[in-house]
Amino acid sequence: MVTSTGESLSTRLRELRRAQRRSAAHSAGSARELVVIAFGPSAVALLVIAVIALATLLSAGSGLTGLTAAIGAMWLSSHQVPLTISEVTIGVLPLAPTIALVAGVAAMTAGAAGNHRPRSELTSVFLAAVAGPLLITVLSLALVMDGSTVLTVASPNALVAFAYTIGLHALGAGLGLARGRWREVGVHLGVAPWAPAAFRAAGVALIGLFSAATLVIAVRLVVAHGTVGELIDAGHGFAGGLGLTVLSILYLPNLIIGAAAMLVGADAHVGTAGGDLFAAHGGSLPPLPVLAVLPSGGGGPYGAVLLVLTAVVAVLAGRRALHVDPMRATRTVAATAGLAAIAMVALTWLGGGELGELGSAGATVPAAGVFTFGWFAVVGMVMVLIHGVLPGTRAARAAYYRGDPLDGVADEFDHDDLDQDDLIDADEVDNDELHDDAEVLDGVGDGEGIDPDDADRDDLDEPDDDVVNVAAADDEPVSDVADNVTQMPRRARADVVFGTHRTDSDDDH
Repeated sequence: MVTSTGESLSTRLRELRRAQRRSAAHSAGSARELVVIAFGPSAVALLVIAVIALATLLSAGSGLTGLTAAIGAMWLSSHQVPLTISEVTIGVLPLAPTIALVAGVAAMTAGAAGNHRPRSELTSVFLAAVAGPLLITVLSLALVMDGSTVLTVASPNALVAFAYTIGLHALGAGLGLARGRWREVGVHLGVAPWAPAAFRAAGVALIGLFSAATLVIAVRLVVAHGTVGELIDAGHGFAGGLGLTVLSILYLPNLIIGAAAMLVGADAHVGTAGGDLFAAHGGSLPPLPVLAVLPSGGGGPYGAVLLVLTAVVAVLAGRRALHVDPMRATRTVAATAGLAAIAMVALTWLGGGELGELGSAGATVPAAGVFTFGWFAVVGMVMVLIHGVLPGTRAARAAYYRGDPLDGVADEFDHDDLDQDDLIDADEVDNDELHDDAEVLDGVGDGEGIDPDDADRDDLDEPDDDVVNVAAADDEPVSDVADNVTQMPRRARADVVFGTHRTDSDDDH
């Protein structure tokens, strides 16, 4: 007894030590993972920034005196923090680095979140993804302040820098954590059933607008390729031309956002030059090759063609918002227009800003939001009205109100959200087919099929040897079969073959 107790105690102690080692290893692994999440994307960004800053300073022949201050300033500019250089404020900063940074944070957090992490660990991942870049922003502000005497770069507003850093990295971390959990997030927030359709339609609207804007810019670049070449040559050598080309690529997202705002009807400008789809005026422009896409005169008939592109995008987005229930479709269309307008306002605001002595650049933010909402709300409502009076829609609406969701939303049902269990209805099971199958199985023990309607009731009073042997081979109690055989229905032979001892009398109970 004493030996048994001692062995049990030693076994428990060994298990406790193993559990402690596993817990310590898990904690160490989690700590390392959080450090990677906090500083991984930022370290990659700083490495790229350092290479670009070093190449710029060396090509300009200014040495390495202001390298650290340049790295700090470029880190802040990648977060859209306005910079003041030689008393000239530059608020129009390239969006390409910012988009790449947010995408990198989202990818890192999505990979670290996994599918089975508890909420406490997800919170730690989110906080780490925001705290690491915030620390680097603090260091960057210190570097810029220390090197302001060398590069004549004024120290930015610290609160603005912190707000931009927290907002952008929180956006990336939130997108990464929500990846694969959209349904769970929706249930947790208590969103309406039509909300996912509105988000998908708004996504279609934004992707369509930006795709059309990209197409317009590409065509304009091809048409104005001569001007683009002249501006690149103005860089005075290979290094200058390469720098202007890279800078033009970094500013492409800003131009795409401005072009999208123009497609919905807003006006855009760069300095004193600007206009809309039907009228434009020239002015002083920075010597950036990509700005050759700006029109020099009125759009004329081409403006109407571009409006057709916007109408097509609105139709595609409205189609995603349709439903047989007119009230649900109306709510979805309104939410789609609102979400698209909010996104357009935010992106237009980020893509524009001060442009030093030239004034400002970007699209008119209120007009972009109002016109975006108007396009998708008006076109969507027209589509809802037309869709509602179609004969097929009226029939589907009647079935939908009767409580038949598969018939009611057959035209717009999202098959990705369909659960396979919803396709099976117990009331639709064909009893005749089951009856025929039972007739085939009834004769398995005797080697031939037996018609239950022609079977002699007296034959069921005595158990068949073959049936008992089958039941015994399946390790079923033979006595139970013999006791219940007189209560079995006409399909007794099939039930015994499958080893099933439920009877009609049992079901009644």
